[in-house]
Amino acid sequence: MIKTMDQKTTSPDDDAVTPEAYVAWKDAKVRAALAEAEDRTCMIPAADVWERFGFER
Repeated sequence: MIKTMDQKTTSPDDDAVTPEAYVAWKDAKVRAALAEAEDRTCMIPAADVWERFGFER
């Protein structure tokens, strides 16, 4: 399942979240990001990034 940016970056909503639950959420978030970074097929080509932000020469 592909998550939206909000689902990937926001912390748990419940104000009564325990420190252990927060650490588990943060660990899962980091592990998911690392797994995504290993799949180079979903990366945006550097040339496209340079062009989008006006750094092309």
